[in-house]
Amino acid sequence: MAEEKTKAADSPAEGANKKKGLPPLVLIAVGAIVGGAGVVFAVPPKTIEVAQPVKVYETLDVTHPDPIQHEFNPRTKAGKGIGRVALKFVYRVREDQEAAAFEQIKEHWELANSNVLLLLKTRSMEELQSESGVRMLEKDLMDDLDRTLFPEQNGVKLARVSRVMWSKWLMQ
Repeated sequence: MAEEKTKAADSPAEGANKKKGLPPLVLIAVGAIVGGAGVVFAVPPKTIEVAQPVKVYETLDVTHPDPIQHEFNPRTKAGKGIGRVALKFVYRVREDQEAAAFEQIKEHWELANSNVLLLLKTRSMEELQSESGVRMLEKDLMDDLDRTLFPEQNGVKLARVSRVMWSKWLMQ
């Protein structure tokens, strides 16, 4: 009988030690639901960026419409000589920068005209009458027009002079 009393006395103590609450599986499920809801409201939605195709601009060869015309006296050993020339130039530019390049030409036109005259006057009559002398003059004109009309801005040139075309050439 004493044993029964001890068991009866132990029984209520065991019941008091046991916690009455939710099983761990339910707690895990509730935590997952609350965490999922927090992610839905706290994290911004993903935005899908569609890569735009890069526009490729073509390079154009543009002939400047205004001619450069000069009458000058080339260097001679004896006597006097006269030269009359008229030329146009072609420049290469990207199609999206054509208007800006034309504005640069307008800005520097007078200086380029003056530089062409100075280049012509430094040549001798013999140079101007030989084929190789004319080719060297063309190269010098292209370099000078390129440097004068299209100066570098932040290390970039808008256009480049690619050709000189003669429309009048008279040396006497």
